[in-house]
Amino acid sequence: MIGFGPLCAQAGWSLAVPNAVNRVWNDGRLAPGSVSTEIDDVGYLASLIEDARRRAPVDPDRIFIVGMSNGAAMAGRLAVERADLVAAIAQVSGTASSGTASRRPVRPVAVLSFHGTADRLARYEGGLPRTATARILIRRSRATSVSVDAWARFWVGVNGAEPRPVVGSIPPDVTVRSWSGPTHGSDVVFYRIEGAGHTWPGSRWTVPRFLLGRVSRTIDATEIIWGFFRRQARAGSAARSAGPSAVPTVGL
Repeated sequence: MIGFGPLCAQAGWSLAVPNAVNRVWNDGRLAPGSVSTEIDDVGYLASLIEDARRRAPVDPDRIFIVGMSNGAAMAGRLAVERADLVAAIAQVSGTASSGTASRRPVRPVAVLSFHGTADRLARYEGGLPRTATARILIRRSRATSVSVDAWARFWVGVNGAEPRPVVGSIPPDVTVRSWSGPTHGSDVVFYRIEGAGHTWPGSRWTVPRFLLGRVSRTIDATEIIWGFFRRQARAGSAARSAGPSAVPTVGL
């Protein structure tokens, strides 16, 4: 669905694709008592990154995390709780739990987000899923998600980025807001996709529209994420763009 495998193989990047226990990441939104709330997924992903660094010539200043839905919220949690490990994250159809957004990362992390305004599972305005079916799909979540706009403000503040974004549009349905950070690895870019559902922009993977909503074909999220990661390095590092090797991209 995402297509990072061929891109990483061609560029010489390392790619790790971990699985969650029972296919549910402990992203901070699960109902108390759920089996997944006992799983230390932040610790697991930190260990995975350290293992990758032992196995491959990984550049510690260029470790990137990408996820969709529950994986997007997990990427957000990891970026907040282990910002020391992560240079940038990309999230599709997901922000973070309200608990995650109440914490303070130890350093800036570059953030790229894509979110449809008609997403019923991860609502643009935050809160709980809109429908009973959606709540079942995400294992009866009780902790609310923060809104897309609140999540953008969170990272603009954390990264010390310019408070007023540069706003652009890609007709017919995409608005792009970009906040430039003061250092490497502190940019914040959010794509708002009018009328799109809980879907990956530009994906060729199809799901019945009544389940997840409309897929936007205006942009290709994979290409945009790839370009964003190549321009980023961890805040405080000397280099701005990634070279041809030694970058683990972790997909959730």
